[in-house]
Amino acid sequence: MALWTAKAVYRVMRLLGKTGSYLPGRLALRICPDYLRHVQRAEHIVCVSGTDGKTTTTNMTADLLEKCGYGPVVTNRTGSNTESGIAAAMTVSVTWRNRSRAKSVVLEVDEHYVPIVCPKIQADYLLVTALLRDSAQRNAHPEYVFNKINRTDQPTMQVILNADEMRSAALLPQNKRIYFGVGPLPGDTQAPENIINDYPLCPVCEHRLAYEYVHYAHIGKAYCPACGFHTPEADVLVTAVDRETMTIQVSIGGQEYDLPLINDALFNIYNEAAIIALLTAMGTSPAVLRDTLGQIFPPETRLAYLQAGGVTIVRMLAKSNNSLPISLLFDHVRKAPGRKLVILAVDDASEYGSSERIGWIYDADHEFLNGNGIVQIAVTGRRCHDHMVRLLLAGVPEERLLCQADELEAVKTVTLTDIDTIFLLQDLTSYELALQVEEALTKRLEEAAT
Repeated sequence: MALWTAKAVYRVMRLLGKTGSYLPGRLALRICPDYLRHVQRAEHIVCVSGTDGKTTTTNMTADLLEKCGYGPVVTNRTGSNTESGIAAAMTVSVTWRNRSRAKSVVLEVDEHYVPIVCPKIQADYLLVTALLRDSAQRNAHPEYVFNKINRTDQPTMQVILNADEMRSAALLPQNKRIYFGVGPLPGDTQAPENIINDYPLCPVCEHRLAYEYVHYAHIGKAYCPACGFHTPEADVLVTAVDRETMTIQVSIGGQEYDLPLINDALFNIYNEAAIIALLTAMGTSPAVLRDTLGQIFPPETRLAYLQAGGVTIVRMLAKSNNSLPISLLFDHVRKAPGRKLVILAVDDASEYGSSERIGWIYDADHEFLNGNGIVQIAVTGRRCHDHMVRLLLAGVPEERLLCQADELEAVKTVTLTDIDTIFLLQDLTSYELALQVEEALTKRLEEAAT
């Protein structure tokens, strides 16, 4: 009854043009609270979690599995990652008679639901991208998230963990594991630069940690000079990145391989390393990865590139209420070459409206936007004045700032002359608006070029 109801609702919603991402699953769980234990499982079930990068990694994993012969693949592509969303995706993965129609299921799972969902669906793999500081109203400190996930009781599940992020690397010590990581890169530091550093001390003896190198936040190769603690060695390690040829060198089991680079942003290099580690654990050869990695891309809702009038427009998702992920984007912007315009369209709007929490703005590293080829920063939306104040405190000269609440009005007045790249940083809830801003920018640039 639960399965048939869920499938009927899913079919009706599709006919009405609705995505139906979680409603069919919610109804199934109301009829049968243990629904997930009874849905026929696919041959491979992969769960993806972590505080950042879940949706991008889930989408790219599903696409790659399809190309590597693990299809048909079913996934919750839109990011409906609670138990209801998982139940909806599992409903799609079976027939009306509860027979699996998918060879693989790839599921984005909210961190809170990992210990609930993974045992019920008997997940084969759990990939955790990282555990970083989250928004205050959700998870706040990563230790809270760690304790949630670490309660997961699924002993046959293999975990794919980030060797460079010391907290998630310690998850589920009883489970079989494979570690991924990124070796030293140009521009690394030997100490965390971010305002937020949740793990300055050794987890064993509480002595201050030292680093061979830091990529961002506390992610890098850490060790304790006092007791000898160190982050684990990666089984799959990105050892070199060539942004000109868009290739990476990856050590897999001690052997070096040249593979396609999906995207050159550091966070997506980590996402790719995680996916390579997962596929390696599933038995995929480096030769197959070499032939297929170049065919997948981050979802356009998260990252998109556009050329207009000789200028590159880069639209990137920047989650508000969350200081570390947006600081990582600021870091990416400052390290990009050329002369840059930044349009900051980041509010704290949600289904509840404005959160009225602005503390995260002062935890974010707006200092990264001071100089480094950044010609102008346009701060927009309902929080434009808050970001304006924060940028001034970061030392950004006032003449480089444009404060305009209306995003489309801001496009009319931003400086577009002698610009190489425009970085449009959108919020999770402002995707449609960001597309309008992108269209208006394109029109201005093309008119100027004619």
